[in-house]
Amino acid sequence: MSASPPSVPPRTSLSETVSSRILASAVGPHQYLTLPHLIRLFQEAAMRNSDRLGISTPQLVAQQGLTWVLHRQIIQAAHWPTLGQDVQVLTLPARVERGLLIIRDFYLLDAQGTPLITSTSAWSTMNTSSRRIKPLPTSVTELLTDLPPPAQHLPWPEGKVQPPERTDQGMTFRVTYAHLDFNNHLTNPAFAELMVEPLGIDHLTQYLPRRADITYHREARYGDLLRAGSTRLDTNGPVTFRHTLMRDDELLATMETEWVAR
Repeated sequence: MSASPPSVPPRTSLSETVSSRILASAVGPHQYLTLPHLIRLFQEAAMRNSDRLGISTPQLVAQQGLTWVLHRQIIQAAHWPTLGQDVQVLTLPARVERGLLIIRDFYLLDAQGTPLITSTSAWSTMNTSSRRIKPLPTSVTELLTDLPPPAQHLPWPEGKVQPPERTDQGMTFRVTYAHLDFNNHLTNPAFAELMVEPLGIDHLTQYLPRRADITYHREARYGDLLRAGSTRLDTNGPVTFRHTLMRDDELLATMETEWVAR
């Protein structure tokens, strides 16, 4: 589908490897892993990693009233795994930005350890009562003494994902209980799930995403009425879309995706 992802960094005390198998519940009609379920695999691996390190959301909530918040995630795919395929997710904190953000990298590997998909992401801590972003606590930063050197970081893109000036396709959704996570808001994978839905079954079955760049702006809660919209960009390269998720006039998320025929 694209050039091979970067080399996998050596395992360290901060990294986590989670083995999995692509189940029927995680694939679409084309029998490939879907973008939302990929994000779920990554999120589960991050949860296991932070839990082992003693800095998971339940632990931070109990100790300091803080929870992890995902701000941006960039996904680059070389190959998508299929139903029944054995895979591993390797994840590790890569660096700390200004004492406010942790950049976390992910690698989806096949059974032989070959990278299939990579992702880098930015996380911060939020006070659960005020819902305001807070500096990373020392209990987190003091752990991060075995970070990989810059040469082993996944690349971070320049600039931001801008919302489209208009949306050519759109759908409306109500946030249900099944969409919520243990922070009681719309779970991260559901943002991508809702934003790609206006593309329709023909596109989603015939194409696979080569790249996705998601920015999370605001939370959504149970019962919120949301509208997902998408617009195809006029480019000479791969099929590219800009996506938004809105609550009335409030922008909740933006995303840019590139697709190739499978």
